[in-house]
Amino acid sequence: MIHATVTYGPALARAPMMTLSDDGLVRLTLDRLRTIPFTHLLSGLDEHDGSLLSCEGASLDPISGYTEWVSTTSPVITLGWDWWLDVSATPCIHTHIGAPRSNVMIVDAQHHDLGMPKTDAELERLIASWPWQGAVVHFIGSRYA
Repeated sequence: MIHATVTYGPALARAPMMTLSDDGLVRLTLDRLRTIPFTHLLSGLDEHDGSLLSCEGASLDPISGYTEWVSTTSPVITLGWDWWLDVSATPCIHTHIGAPRSNVMIVDAQHHDLGMPKTDAELERLIASWPWQGAVVHFIGSRYA
């Protein structure tokens, strides 16, 4: 479980509101997003078509998957991303790849949308700051054992 450092009490009461818009996006400031606790919902492995990447004297079968997280707030924020297992690293590490998937739109202090490219970039920074790999490894191990 990923927890923010301040999740209740007077600081949260003064925090800018999150709003669920008619387009299904939750609009909030970046500062507010950083205070929201998220919990791991599920992770899974991608199915590959069976074609292997060939290297001289060996074959490489990539291991990749996805993970989905949700906030413990109302409205609920969803955040998901793809990952792959980098076996060239020692020890092997799960690495975030591609754009995140979310129902978030980050707004500025005047409540104007920052746009999806800036929102995605901030979500990627948020993901990079989380220790999410352990939850994925545990869930994958339980799910596919």
